Amino acid sequence: MNPYLIIAALLAMMGVGAGGFKLGVDHEKASQVDRQDAIAEAVDAANNAWADKVASLKPTYTTIQNKVQHEIETNTVYRDCKLSPDGLQLANQALAGGAKPTSESKLPNTDTTGK
Repeated sequence: MNPYLIIAALLAMMGVGAGGFKLGVDHEKASQVDRQDAIAEAVDAANNAWADKVASLKPTYTTIQNKVQHEIETNTVYRDCKLSPDGLQLANQALAGGAKPTSESKLPNTDTTGK
């Protein structure tokens, strides 16, 4: 057999392999482009549906003042008394109409200039 014929056959087989590889790469690139287009269409459809839904929303204005007051009146957390023993005595005196607190129970003057 002629060695040039063997070399030509090997070169032809390498060319066919390279051509097949290039076709496979091109097919994969086209497949990825198709997937990206499908994803872009799905995202656009979702954005349009969301925009239509948001545009159809109408605000409703209601007054909930009475409900809030009712909640504050019925919630026991707001009625718990958290006073110190001295503060509780002063509160009881005030409720009973007793003596007013002495001047010692006043807060100190915050002015540091000595006035």
